[in-house]
Amino acid sequence: MHYKDVFFAEKKFSIFSNGELYWQNKKTLIISDLHFEKGSFLSESNQFIPPFDTIETLRQLTNFINVYSVEKIIFLGDLIHDKLAFQRMAIKSKEIFFEILENINCILTVGNHDNMNFLKDIGLNLTDNIIIDGICFSHYPSIDQRFSVFGHYHPKVKLTANSRRIWTPCFILNKERLLMPSYGYYTGGLSIKSVQIQELFDAQYEIFPLAKEKVYKLEFKK
Repeated sequence: MHYKDVFFAEKKFSIFSNGELYWQNKKTLIISDLHFEKGSFLSESNQFIPPFDTIETLRQLTNFINVYSVEKIIFLGDLIHDKLAFQRMAIKSKEIFFEILENINCILTVGNHDNMNFLKDIGLNLTDNIIIDGICFSHYPSIDQRFSVFGHYHPKVKLTANSRRIWTPCFILNKERLLMPSYGYYTGGLSIKSVQIQELFDAQYEIFPLAKEKVYKLEFKK
């Protein structure tokens, strides 16, 4: 698995090509915005796409866990896409997910899509945020902690490759904020040039596009 090491809040993290953020010293994996069952949600709305996004996301997660030592997973919100997501989830997907919950300490910083009535009963530790070594992990950017790792915005960047322009998910970080890409399939994204994202970052920051199982690095100045 291809990755790049970064230093954030004087701590070493690794950025992986599928959207994982791995804190090796803590044996902690951080991922954001999985949106389980968005595919089946869209299918029920007569948008004819294969409803297999959840199983593929879980297989991707399982592959990472099988390669790297993971004792804790922090889900940065929007684990599910809607309140009926688990009712539509295939049996195999549920088996994989509940096996992960049984074997790893899993924390969910609750997002705007998460249904608390169900999630509180399945073995997840639920919280608005978790602070580790002065770094706040949450779905939204922290307003009272200096160092913030968060999701919600699904950042993406447009790249030129072989005379073609493609959109790809990315990480964005500066000295105090680290914005995660969406880990789920069919989740779309918001351009890094959007007002919502530009307002989060100062004049200079780094972008880590994720493309073709490889992590790239770009520096951006306004």
